[in-house]
This record gives sequence, structure tokens and C-alpha cells, in this order.
Amino acid sequence: MPTKQRTIGPFAVTGKLGEGGNAVVYRAQRPGDPDVALKVLNATNVHREPYRRFVQEVETLEKLQDFAGVLPLIEFHLPDNPSKEDPAWLAMPRGTPIADALESQPLETVVAAVRAITATLDRLKREHGIGHRDIKPQNLYEMNGACLVGDFGLVAAPDLDELTRTGKPIGPAHFTAYEMIRDPANADAHPADVYSLGKTIWVLATEQRFPPDGHQPADTRDLSIADLRPHPHALALDGLVDRMTMIHPEARPTIEQVVNDLDAWLTLAAEPVRVDVSEARQRLRAKIEKQLAQEDLEQIRKEQAREVVRLLQRLTEPLNQALKDVHPRAQIDMMADQYVQNMLRAQQFDQTEDSIFRWHRQSQIVLGHPHMPWVVRFGRGVELQADGELAFRALIDVGYTSVMGGPNFDWQSGVRSAPVGSVQLQKILETAMSEAAEQLPAALDVFIEHVPDGSP
Repeated sequence: MPTKQRTIGPFAVTGKLGEGGNAVVYRAQRPGDPDVALKVLNATNVHREPYRRFVQEVETLEKLQDFAGVLPLIEFHLPDNPSKEDPAWLAMPRGTPIADALESQPLETVVAAVRAITATLDRLKREHGIGHRDIKPQNLYEMNGACLVGDFGLVAAPDLDELTRTGKPIGPAHFTAYEMIRDPANADAHPADVYSLGKTIWVLATEQRFPPDGHQPADTRDLSIADLRPHPHALALDGLVDRMTMIHPEARPTIEQVVNDLDAWLTLAAEPVRVDVSEARQRLRAKIEKQLAQEDLEQIRKEQAREVVRLLQRLTEPLNQALKDVHPRAQIDMMADQYVQNMLRAQQFDQTEDSIFRWHRQSQIVLGHPHMPWVVRFGRGVELQADGELAFRALIDVGYTSVMGGPNFDWQSGVRSAPVGSVQLQKILETAMSEAAEQLPAALDVFIEHVPDGSP
């Protein structure tokens, strides 16, 4: 016995197109009419967020009924008492998902399509103050040669209530700007749309399903458009994605600027004179892949070492302030002199060919004759080895620097090391600076005791 075909409103359901947390999208048809995409809401409580968002989507689409570039609303149903038997629904034309429409097309065609989408988002912002907040390839369509924006379920607009609860992320997974995760209720929708659009450009250009998480620097090896979709102007497109996916919203270009940049890119792509090095790039990359990987790792470790230095500077602030409190012209954070550098590089902390990053500083109070100054000195230094191990050493001493022989006071932390970027290393620095803080008063006592009366 044949199964009875399900009907929703005037539409006969002929298949399922997709499903989300709050709705199911069916392929459906009214007799004699073309197929539609029928979005049927699962939620039935008219006071809860999912239902209220659905109502906002319908209201927005009604307002945008003749707005070029938006997938139009055909019909909708918002019952007073929705139920599983009588759900809320809306019907829209069944466009082709934009990723399917652009598959295997030239990069110029992809960029032109994205440019059309971007121009629509720009006009929505300028004419209605609308932010989409759910930009991803799955919500973009091609129909009759036009590129269209669909699915306004997360729309933000000046005349709509904000339904987002504080602490609840909002936006498309893998395409969501960080501010929409951290504080979506107060985040500006328009820079967030720029971020999601940057991710969308990368996905459509590379024909990958999902983008990498977070900011996408243009020079990220093996993940750039230039690597995955060789083209004479792919690097320029990578630069645009770089700027659009900046973590801080204010660092991203406006949607208007993205339109201008895509227009400019299409002009670049049409220029007859070009030097196509894409094949040479691929061949060279294949030969130096291991070297590039090692250089990338070194750069990461050097940046981690710089972060260690910034942490160390914060930890040494109390000791530097103590020296300034004792003498108003204490010299703070000087480049270490040769004596201090030699002391800090003693034993296994010696300068070696494997060292890829070094940092030494000293703070001091100097009194007495210029040729035989009496000094209390606080030195510290770090040295990063090629294997990622970072060594640290600190010292406090008191004495005449120009006279051979041991100082009147000498404290050294000893060499302490741990992998750069590790929590273990932070603990080492905190412990060493705590020990130095305990030793400094004793060093100052010795220093002051030996300062001659009347010293400048």
C-alpha cells in the first residue's frame, strides 16, 4: 500500500533539503507550480526565542520582498496556536546552493559572485540597517543567474527586538566572529558579517567545506588561496581575507570597502599583462617544504619568547620600582653590559650556535667616581635554543665594577629552563623573581653601607 504524501499548508512535501536545531527545510510543491524550499519550524511556544526569531525572519522578508539580491518570500503561515499538526512555516524559491553553482568555475567567477553578495549586504546595511549574522555558503544561493542571500533567522535590525541571551553564542559554526561568541548581545552585526564573509570567500575560492578557525593571515603556509587555488592574483585575495578575519572588529574593513576591494580585484584579474608564477611557486614549495616548516616553527617560538620577555618585564616591575624608590635616578631596563652578559651566559646558558633569540637587561644604581663606580645591579636574561628550550638566569650584585675580585654581595638564580610557552616556564620566572625580591633589600643594605658620605 503506497505511503500517503505529507502536505503542509498548500504544499506537498517531496523530500528533505536540510535540517537545523529549530527547523526542517523540505522540498515541496504546490500543484502546477515550481518546487519551493519549505522551512517548517519545530518550535511551538510563541513566547520562546526560536519562535520569535522565526516571526522576525518573516517580518524582515516581507519588508524586503522586492529587494534585489535577497531570496524572496513566497508565502508563510504563523498560526495563533502552533502545534506539530499546524506548524509555522515559510516558503521560498528553491535556489541552487552557491557552492554547487560555483563548483569548478574560474576564480574570477567566484569573486564576481561574492562581490554580488557583498553588495547586497552593503545595501541591506545602508538602506535598512540590517545585519545578517549568519553568512555562510549554505545560506547563499544562485537562481536565474543572480546570487542571493537567504535565511534571515538571526537577522539584526534597528526596528527588531534583540533576542540573544547574554553568554549564548550566535552565528554560523566555523564562520563566526569571536565577538559573536564572547558577547553576541552587544556585538555589532556588521563587522561580524565582514568576518563571516571573509571565511566564505576562502571556502568558495578553495572549494573546501570549512575554513580554519580564527584569524587567517595571508602567509599561512598550505592554507592560503594561493596554495590551494593557484592564480596570478590569489595573493591579493588572501590579503583581503586576512584583513576581513582580524580578531578585533575595528581592524576589519567595512562592508563598503570589501565591495570596493572585490571590484578592484576583478579589474586586476582582467589585466592582460601578468606574470603567472603559480607553477613556479608550487614547484619551489615542494622542494623547501621542510625548511619552511622549520622556519614557521622558529617564528612561533620566537614570538613565544617575546611573550616571555613581556611577562618577565611585568614580574620585575616591583624590583625596578624599589630601585627607583631608593634613588630617583636609578637606571632601569638598560641593555646589559658585558660583565652582566657574561655572568648571565655562564655554564649551559652560554651563547651557542643553537641560540635563536637572546634578551638581557639590567637595572642599577651607580654612585661614586666615574672610573671606579659603586654599583648595585639587578640583571636578568633569557636565551632560546633551536629545540624550543628557553633558559633564564638572574643576578643581583654589589661592588666596584672596575676592580678585579668578587663583589661585596652576590646572588644568582642559577640557570633554569623549560620549553618556551609552557606553564612550567612561567612558574620558573615567578619563583626566580620572588627570590630576587627577597634578596634585593639585603643587597641595598650592603650598597648603602659602603657608599661614602657626600657621594653624588
